[in-house]
Amino acid sequence: MKIEDKLLTPGSAHGRPGTTLNPKGVLVHYVGNPGSSALANRNYFEAGSGGNHVSAHYIIGLNGEILLCVPEKECAMHAGKSYSSEYATMAKTNNSTYIGIECCHPAADGKFNDATTKSLIELVVDMCIRWKFNPETAVKRHYDVTGKSCPLYYVKNPSDWAVLKAKIVAAYKAATAAPAPAPAPAPAPAPAPAPTPQTPSDWAKADWEWAVSEGITDGTNPRDPVTREQCIALIRRSLSKLPK
Repeated sequence: MKIEDKLLTPGSAHGRPGTTLNPKGVLVHYVGNPGSSALANRNYFEAGSGGNHVSAHYIIGLNGEILLCVPEKECAMHAGKSYSSEYATMAKTNNSTYIGIECCHPAADGKFNDATTKSLIELVVDMCIRWKFNPETAVKRHYDVTGKSCPLYYVKNPSDWAVLKAKIVAAYKAATAAPAPAPAPAPAPAPAPAPTPQTPSDWAKADWEWAVSEGITDGTNPRDPVTREQCIALIRRSLSKLPK
C-alpha cells in the first residue's frame, strides 16, 4: 500500500485547524463528485471547498491511489454537521473522534470501484492495527454519525455496506492471525549398530578351525547367534565324529 503525502496548508481556511486528534475509529465518505480524481478533491479542500472549509484525512482515487491530506493526529473537518436532530450532540465530537476517508467513485450512484475498494480495505486494516481499533465496531459510514446520506450507495444499499465491512473484518483477522507453529523437527535416526566381528575369538580359534576341518560348520559368521535348529545340527554333526 502506497500513500502519497499531499498535506493541506495548515489553517482553518483549508480544513486543517491543527487541533489534536486521538482517534477512536474511522468514517468512510464518498466525494459526491462522479468521476473526479483524488487530487482534484484534495485541491478543492485546499481552496476552501467553496467556503465550507471541510477536509478529510485521506482521499482514495479511482485507480486506488491514496492521498494523505491531514495527519492522523490532527482533526480534519469531515463530520461536524448534523443532518438530523438525533445526531446533534454526536456531531459536536465527530471531528475529534474519527479519522475521515473520502472515496472517489465513477458514477452518480456513489458505488466504489474495485481499485478504490481494495485500497480502502488495506488502509482501514492498517489503521485498525496501528490504532488498535476493533473493525467490527470502529469503522462506520458518515451516515452513521450525522444522518447524512454519505457514502450514498452504501446508505441506500446497507447489505453492500455489510459485505464491505465483512471484507474489512476478514482482512484484519488475516493480518493479525498468529502464525502457525513450526513443525517439530523429525527425530534423528538411531545410529546403526556396529557390525559383529566375523573372526573367531582367540579362545575359540582352535576349536573353530577343527569344526571347519571336520565339516561341522561351513566356517562363516563365527560370532553370530544360532537358532535351535542350527544348534541341533551342530550337535549331531559333532556326535557323528565320535568313534563308533
